[in-house]
Amino acid sequence: MSLKHRQKLELTFTLPVNSTQIAKGAVVKLSNSVLVVTTGNEAFVGVTTEIGYASKDVLLARPGDIVLCLAHDDAITEGLWVIPAASGRVDGIDVTSTDVQYPVGIALMDSDAQDHLIPVLLAPCIVTEAVTG
Repeated sequence: MSLKHRQKLELTFTLPVNSTQIAKGAVVKLSNSVLVVTTGNEAFVGVTTEIGYASKDVLLARPGDIVLCLAHDDAITEGLWVIPAASGRVDGIDVTSTDVQYPVGIALMDSDAQDHLIPVLLAPCIVTEAVTG
């Protein structure tokens, strides 16, 4: 399936950014203000739909939206669940992991390289045990 870089934003909301600028497409958490999520073990509140400027409000997408997310690398394939990685990027989830993970959603396009914006259907849930089948 070839999907263009499109967003479907219907459930957006705004929150204030911390003292550091945040890139468009970054996965963020809330701690008095918006901060970048850096690991798959952190619950997220949304994904930035625009650049988040320090001490200003930023528009965020939340579950149910299709939003462009920054890829961690080129190892993401279409249909793969993605989790937060370094600098708010997303990376493919290891479904055999026994660690608790907070998936961001499902990648709707392959990633070509780090910081490539890929569409992701936001659908967070908690995976608490290895998936077998």
